Amino acid sequence: MGTIVIALVQGNFGQSGARAMNVLMISCMQEVGPLMVALIFTARSASAIATELVTMKVAGELRTLCRLGVSVGDYLIWPRVVAAALSCMMLFCYFMVAALICGAFTTPQSGLIAEIDSSLSQLSASSLLMGLGKSALFGFVTSASACYLGLSAGLASTEIPRLASRAVLVSIVAMLLLDALIAVLMNNLS
Repeated sequence: MGTIVIALVQGNFGQSGARAMNVLMISCMQEVGPLMVALIFTARSASAIATELVTMKVAGELRTLCRLGVSVGDYLIWPRVVAAALSCMMLFCYFMVAALICGAFTTPQSGLIAEIDSSLSQLSASSLLMGLGKSALFGFVTSASACYLGLSAGLASTEIPRLASRAVLVSIVAMLLLDALIAVLMNNLS
């Protein structure tokens, strides 16, 4: 992603390497990074979460847990939701490091270390917190919607593939709507 953004900024707008790295940091930190991480996480995990819960419901495992006095929310839902939020935050950190390194390799003006140091010195805590917060929120929403759909299944085994694909679709739509809402709110606050 870093290479693409740098090439587009330098090729289309003729900006310097430092300016292109600044655009990379702002765009990836606040918008592109959280969305890419959430899309990757959703494609990988939303269907898995929903499939696992639907399978447990069809097999009667959820009913057995309830009979044993085990809270399904505490035992199955909250660990998935919290782990999803934390996983998306960590994926966001990996994404930003990769984007920064690839972007620094693409800028030919100065050295790799100088570009990374310059970009990190311009990084604001609010941008970092915004990216981490959005990533955590997107992970939370993805996992929560997949869990909801997994628990709302009927008892037929045909529900498994239907709800697995529906979990991905609902998660992506919810994530995009949430991102649009955050963008509008942040625009109105500033």
